[in-house]
Amino acid sequence: MNRRVVIALGANLGTPARQLDAAWTEVCTALQLQHPLLSSIFRSAPAEGASGPDFANAVGLGYTTAGATETLAVLHAIERRFGRDREREGHHGSRPLDLDLIDWGGAIMQQEGLELPHPRAHRRAFVLRPLAELCADWRHPRLGVTPNDLLADLPPADRASVLPW
Repeated sequence: MNRRVVIALGANLGTPARQLDAAWTEVCTALQLQHPLLSSIFRSAPAEGASGPDFANAVGLGYTTAGATETLAVLHAIERRFGRDREREGHHGSRPLDLDLIDWGGAIMQQEGLELPHPRAHRRAFVLRPLAELCADWRHPRLGVTPNDLLADLPPADRASVLPW
């Protein structure tokens, strides 16, 4: 069965915008995504205690037959091919690529290493703004609201911090 997946892409090392485009191509191939779409690329300052250069951010979606755990494993393998070292970088370090599984078919699950929907996506303007552009009718599986509803609940400074690349 095909499941719609929503994936957030980010990078702030190297040539971030080009890396997002190249990574999205790999994601589409590896997950055999049907009807893939990628948002515009946005710029945002490091958030949640992160430091370093500004991030390039985007959101992609498509339909896959891969399971949620397999999808996440594919995303992590692609990150590693782009030079990501999660242990060395830590949770808030600069990175050549970050791929987060935001939603997998509307599933709500929590298991070792995988929580769906992504536990912080609803508080991240750098995820919500590209998601709203790409799929304004998407609804958060737990909260039942759209990306624009979630954006409206964020502080104005957070919303204003995400700019076109």
